[in-house]
Parts: sequence; structure tokens; C-alpha cells
Amino acid sequence: MTASIEEQYLEAFSALAPQGDPAWLLARRRMARDIFAAAGFPHRRVEAWRYTDLRRALAKEGYVPAQRYDGPLAYDVETVGPGAAAFGDVERHMLVCVNGFFRPDLSSADLPDGVSIKPLSEAVKETGFEDFLTTDDNLHPVNALNSALMQDGLVIRVEAGKDAGKPLHMVHVTTSAGASAAHMRHVIALEEDAKLCLLETHLGQGGAGYLANHVTETHLGEGAALTHIKLQDEAKDALHVAANNLRLAANAKYYGFVLALGARLSRHETDAVFKGEGAHADMHGALALRGKQLGDISTYVDHAVPGCSSNAHVKSVLDEEATGVFQGRVLVAKDAQKTDGRQLSNALLLSRDAGMNAKPELEIYADDVQCAHGSTIGELDGTALFYLRSRGIDEATARSLLIRAFLDEVLETIPLDGVKQDIGSQIDVWFRASALAGSETR
Repeated sequence: MTASIEEQYLEAFSALAPQGDPAWLLARRRMARDIFAAAGFPHRRVEAWRYTDLRRALAKEGYVPAQRYDGPLAYDVETVGPGAAAFGDVERHMLVCVNGFFRPDLSSADLPDGVSIKPLSEAVKETGFEDFLTTDDNLHPVNALNSALMQDGLVIRVEAGKDAGKPLHMVHVTTSAGASAAHMRHVIALEEDAKLCLLETHLGQGGAGYLANHVTETHLGEGAALTHIKLQDEAKDALHVAANNLRLAANAKYYGFVLALGARLSRHETDAVFKGEGAHADMHGALALRGKQLGDISTYVDHAVPGCSSNAHVKSVLDEEATGVFQGRVLVAKDAQKTDGRQLSNALLLSRDAGMNAKPELEIYADDVQCAHGSTIGELDGTALFYLRSRGIDEATARSLLIRAFLDEVLETIPLDGVKQDIGSQIDVWFRASALAGSETR
């Protein structure tokens, strides 16, 4: 391979020399390294990344592996982020990671019986743990890079029939002053009829152009239920790439919601595979972007068995020169009768320079199904705006009300009231910071 940005990461693999890794993990790392070396970072000629050129974005900086930081943070992660409450009013357990490494000294989790949390470095030594890590890195070169370079992560398990109770809140903070790359791997495993609510917050201090590469392996046993809410508010020049590899057994239920506010470029991808009948997955999200930000929410749903349902709905508010991306693909196998798979993307452009790329797809090989997809892109409704103005509401407030009402359709799906309110507060802060209420559509 000629000199390239990929070589920086291959050199990092050679220098990593993980300590204490079992033989199977060392082999997995080497295989992932070779896959990444052959494929490189995805770019516009890769269909799944045609609207999000990660290779070009990474060419801006020379990234070095993130370093462990054991010092104090610039703010209290339990109550505030770098400008707004981050689930501060929700009673929860705290799990804090800094620069891609778990910080137990900043964490607080009084877990009930049947719920366990371990660092990845300990869990990989357990017999059979390799079954929790996906092996399809050849289909996902960024996942392959994560497999090769992952240094830390959290393994969260809930035993059969147990309810974790209070939400677990994973807070990811990056403090690096320079261009660093952190690769974390999390595993979420719920046994039969187990229940868990997981909150995620991703924050950055300063304006450094770091890379946050996160992969989460989510395994839901028969009848298990997971609620998973994510807030991405990285530093303005950061790159955030996250993948959730979701596997659902029979009658399992998954609700996922992601709000993307930060980062120069971000991508949140959910790959869901139904393993048993009667399972359901909601994959909702919202993009609120300005400047030259690019935000990508992508979903891939494999209806491999009959009688399962999925629903993906993403709303985007884009100002200035921001770009939104939604890519959704639903695959219905030949024998997956009684499938219900739906996708919808709605975008609101607040500037004539903003743009939205939407590509929902259906690939159906069964004949007894209900599947639908749709996409809309538009501006603020001038008639609605005039109506509010005619009732004595000033233009700034009227615009704010219409924008918030547009996003509320997906916010209202969040099943926890306190979390729903906090996500709404994050959007309100974004409105004020971006002066959306007072801007005019160009």
C-alpha cells in the first residue's frame, strides 16, 4: 500500500501490542487489520457511504491513538455538559469514559442483583465471550478498524427475568487537545425477559478535531426489552462514527433514539437482524445541524424470520450549509411472511444552502408483507407562519414553535417522560445557540 491516511492506523495497530489478550482475540485483531488494510476508509464510491465521504474528512488531520486521561474534567458530567443539562434530572447510574477509556473513579453505579458491568479487557478472558463480537467486519471496514484497535469498552449484562431499574447512563468525554482517535467497543447482553434502559451522552471539550469510533454489540434474548437513547454533542471539529450491531431473539423489543447536534461529521448506523419471530425494533432519530456540519443516520434491517416488525423515522432540521443524510434499507427474506417494515425521513431546510440526501430502500422476497417507505424535504410553512404572526406572536417565536412542533413528532415517541424533557431541552439550547428563531429562510 502506498503512503495513505490508512497507514497511520495500521502503524497504530503495530504499536498497540495489547497486553493479556487471549489467542482468539489476537487472531480476530489481525484478521480485522487485514480487512481494513484491503478496504480502507469508505468514500463516495462505496454505496453505503455515497453521501458521507469519511476518507476525505479524515484527510484533514493526522490522527494519533487517544491517550488515557486520569485528571479532572472541566465540568460535572452528572449535571451538565458543555452548555446544557444532560439527563441531569433523571435518576440514573453513571458510567463515565474519557478519551475512550472507562473511568471508574468518575462513575457511580449501585447495581441491583442480576445486572453486571465489566471492562472489556476483563470480559474478553471469559470462555465463550467471542460469540458476542460480530465477525462480519469484511462488510464494515470502520468496524474492522474498531476490532483491530479497540482498547476499552463496557460489557453490560442483565440476567434472565431481571429489570435493571434506574437507567444506566454512559457518558463519553473527549479531552484531547490534538487530533486523536479513540476506538471503543461495548457489549449489551440481555437474557430472556430482561429489561434495561440505556442512556448515552457524547461530549467534547474544546474544538479539537478528534475521531470517536464506537461500536456497540447489542444482544436481546427472547422477550427482552431495551430502551436506548443517545445524545451526540461532540466538539465542533470532531468526527463521530458509531455502529450498533443489533440482534433480536423471538419477541424481543428494542426502542432506539439518537439526537445528533455536534461534530463536523457524524454517522450513526444501526444494523438490526431478527433472529426469532415476534420481535420489534424502533429506530428513531433527529438531526439538528448548522454551519457546514454533516449528519448521517443510517439503518439496515434484516427481516430474516417471519412475523417481525420494524419502524425507522428520522426528522432533520438543517440551517446554513448543513447537510443531512438518511439511508435506510429493509431486507425481507423469502420465508419472512407477515413482516411489517417501515421507513420515513422528513427534512426541514431553513436555508437554501442546506441540503438533505435521503435513500430509503425496500428489498422484498416474501409476498405477505406490509412495507412502506417515504421521504419529504421542505421549508417552513409560510401559511402557518403567517397565521401565528396574525395572532400577535413575533416572528422569532413563531419560527421556533413551528420548528419544535416539526421535531416533536419523533420526540413524543420517547417512552420516558424525564428523558423526553431533557432531549427537548437540548434542542431548545441548540435553537438559542444557532439563532434559528431569528434567521430567515434564504
